[in-house]
Amino acid sequence: MQQEVSNGRQLTKKFFKYLIPSVSAMWFFSIYTMVDGIFVGKGVGPFALAAVNLSMPFVNTIFAVGLLVAIGSSTLITFYFGRNEREKSNEIFTLNVIILSALGVITSIVSLLFLDKIAVFLGATEETFVYVKDYLRIIILFSTFFIVSYSLEVLVKADGFPIYSIIFVTLSALTNIVLDYILVIRFDYGIKGAAFATGLSQFISCVGFLIHFIVGKSNLKFVKPEFDFKLIKKLFVLGIPESLTELSAGFTTFIFNYVILHYIGPEGIAAFSVIMYLNNLVLMSMIAVNQGMQPLISFYNGREDQDSIKKLLDLALKTSLIFGLAFFIASQLFNKQLVSLFLKASNKEAFQISIKGLKIFSFGFLVCGLNIIFSGYFTALKETKKATIISSLRGYILMCVVLFILPNILDDFGIWIAPLVYEVLTLFITLSIYMRSKADLKEREYSLDR
Repeated sequence: MQQEVSNGRQLTKKFFKYLIPSVSAMWFFSIYTMVDGIFVGKGVGPFALAAVNLSMPFVNTIFAVGLLVAIGSSTLITFYFGRNEREKSNEIFTLNVIILSALGVITSIVSLLFLDKIAVFLGATEETFVYVKDYLRIIILFSTFFIVSYSLEVLVKADGFPIYSIIFVTLSALTNIVLDYILVIRFDYGIKGAAFATGLSQFISCVGFLIHFIVGKSNLKFVKPEFDFKLIKKLFVLGIPESLTELSAGFTTFIFNYVILHYIGPEGIAAFSVIMYLNNLVLMSMIAVNQGMQPLISFYNGREDQDSIKKLLDLALKTSLIFGLAFFIASQLFNKQLVSLFLKASNKEAFQISIKGLKIFSFGFLVCGLNIIFSGYFTALKETKKATIISSLRGYILMCVVLFILPNILDDFGIWIAPLVYEVLTLFITLSIYMRSKADLKEREYSLDR
């Protein structure tokens, strides 16, 4: 009994060893993204802030590309660490960096060629078109650094150095904040200055991570890899659920922008920009809990330790509930203060829409983390189909169905309450998948005992 308690405490310590750096890194990333919005909203105006919001689906797509390979790599790297197959882990790590660098360059070239069409597709209006183009053009030039840096932030935790994710993301965040102030406020470079500050901060973060893996005390090292296409396919397939989760933030922004423009108008887009910055902070927190849990579950899956896996899932679910409740309370009690960070009270219409929308929208914060954790749990166990179903339902299918139905019945209230509805609907399905999975596992264990 004492041995079990001791093992439970050690596992909890391990979980928090990975959780704290992961959450800290995501918070710094989210906060410095919010700082972009604060400087643009206060320094340029509501239409420029709306343009940054319209650009966010593209930025989320870039990060989703990074996660597509990074999560699959992290899952397999920690799995092989659990089996003491270090050489295999190094090969996967090297392939990860090569593949993502190539994808980054291709993304930049294609995006620059179709910049005007991308801006229109994202919903740029006459008032925001130039702003969107100016912002995206610079972000696109730094796409490779966005992708590789985000991937290495995940892999440095799989490598056993989670503290470095805090160090380099903090450095990146401080760089972005300082440059935002200098370029947007002091030199009046407007939205271009904000984009350059963000891009350069990702470049610095990327270089920092690479230095750790090239000359630092990392366990993972660059090796000459064999291009095993079955392995490469596996990296992509394992990363699909988490990539969909990341991409869902951009897709959600895109669909909400479309619906809000139809029901409320351009002022609604500026108001929604504020809500989405806060929503992204919530989502990044939940993804951080997920990323803190995943390497450990993959490791213990390699050791076939089901008790530790169950305890880790329980810890992650409880942590996501605590975060969700904290964000919900803050949104209810301090909504005016939060909105005033981005918009001046003199922009009355957008300001009031933001306050009203945030109060209702934040009910979804209570539930979203549970779906994200379950999706990550199944990914770590390499049960990709189950994870993909959960990610697709909450971030795409049910979200679209609910968002196109509710506003027709409840007007703008239907827009703001939609996240709670589609998250709860997804959770019912998620729990049924999980219970079925538990029953199947017990059946297999019973068969082996016999």
